[in-house]
Amino acid sequence: MAALISLTKRRREFLDQIWQQYQTTNLPVHYSDVAEAIGVSKWTAYDVLKTLESQGLLKRTYAVNENETGRSTVVFSPTSMADLLFQKERREISNPDEWEIILNRVRVLMAQQQNLPLMDAIKHILELMKNVEVKLEFCTYFLCVLLLFLNSLGNPIKDLTVNMVNASEESHIQLSVFVGAVVGMIIQSVGDEISPEMIIIVQQFFNNANQLHSTEIDLLISFIKQS
Repeated sequence: MAALISLTKRRREFLDQIWQQYQTTNLPVHYSDVAEAIGVSKWTAYDVLKTLESQGLLKRTYAVNENETGRSTVVFSPTSMADLLFQKERREISNPDEWEIILNRVRVLMAQQQNLPLMDAIKHILELMKNVEVKLEFCTYFLCVLLLFLNSLGNPIKDLTVNMVNASEESHIQLSVFVGAVVGMIIQSVGDEISPEMIIIVQQFFNNANQLHSTEIDLLISFIKQS
């Protein structure tokens, strides 16, 4: 699995611009249009967009050049990984009863995925996570992915890993230790079979988890221990 994607301020500016243009027209964007909007040469824009392409955030296609018969031109559009970067802000949980609804929904989902091939189950949950609107629920779905992976390794390894959360009394640290340990195991054992989209999902998990209240982190820790 590739390292977590790092976007410089300059690359993010180009990605933002191509995203905005694509959302407006729903058509792939020519690099000269991006260049004009930002105020750089078209060759500079092309080089930056190629870099974003190599990071899996853009994909290129070819469109007919209306000014030159028989010739095509390179255009770019955002990938699903870029879509994840631009997802709308998730909301806070509204009341304690909502957590019980989320918890029951996730437990049913886990039970349904147990009999599926591991990678199919993980990819299915990652796809569902794109539409989750609640921060706490998003984090719970991600933990569901990690727990399904641990289940595939057998109870001794799962129990040992879950017990790692007791290494600290701070719930934020407990969560980070658990997630870091399991993601590391996934990288080592599964590697390229995991969609590159999971790179962004990991980042989004920590972004959302960092916005949770301590009581919500405690709920996630309890979910880990009880699953």
